[in-house]
Amino acid sequence: MHLATELFPNADVAEAQYNYGVQHSTVVAPHIDQHRAESTKWAEDNNAKVIMMVHPLQAKFLIWFTRMMGVKKVLEIGCFTGYSALCFAEGMKGVPDAEIITLDLAGISSDFARAAFEKYKTPANPTITLIEGPAAETLPTLTGKQFDLIFIDADKPGYRNYLDIILNLNLLVPGGVLIADNILRRGLVADSSDRNPVMQEGPEVISQAKTLDEFNKKVERDVRLENVILPVFDGLNFVRLKKDVHVPTAEEVSWKR
Repeated sequence: MHLATELFPNADVAEAQYNYGVQHSTVVAPHIDQHRAESTKWAEDNNAKVIMMVHPLQAKFLIWFTRMMGVKKVLEIGCFTGYSALCFAEGMKGVPDAEIITLDLAGISSDFARAAFEKYKTPANPTITLIEGPAAETLPTLTGKQFDLIFIDADKPGYRNYLDIILNLNLLVPGGVLIADNILRRGLVADSSDRNPVMQEGPEVISQAKTLDEFNKKVERDVRLENVILPVFDGLNFVRLKKDVHVPTAEEVSWKR
């Protein structure tokens, strides 16, 4: 008998469950699936990792979550081919003054994403702005803006620093939600023993798991935040900024500098 925390008895059932979830969740707009197919081909042609895109079921979740939360302003750290950004845009379709800012390094994936944003642009969709450069350098340029939803899916060692910058610059509106992706790193964050076969993939993934563990603990200790970690996909940490704590304004942050 499997405990309630054991979601699937084996990998085959896990795949079947995710496929079932995709098939029986609300169908996404055709251009979302089209862009995923185009992104997959682009990644294969350019020796990029398709796995860097969110799972199709996670894409559906992001669209649903954005609509459910009534989000108007999204900040994404980690754009890749623009798949998740287009999902956020679909979730905010028709919302007045909606805006998405996505950050990533300059390169061919950013060029591909920017072309997709232009290709699928419609009057009903929010504006998507791609800012290139290291996120630790581009985040401070957003001082004065606030976002209802922030999605972090970038270099794993940078998560803690990104959180500090976001909170110090008051980029997340009180009551807003930050979602950190890949937070369990294929189970290594919870179990780095020899029982986890991912341990055999080498020191880089082990190091990433360590920094993600430190990020999770940092979130848990911060009295300004409340969070829940869900063991879905590669692990999602949902972080909410409490409304009843003082968050410095952009002017206060500037003055302290």
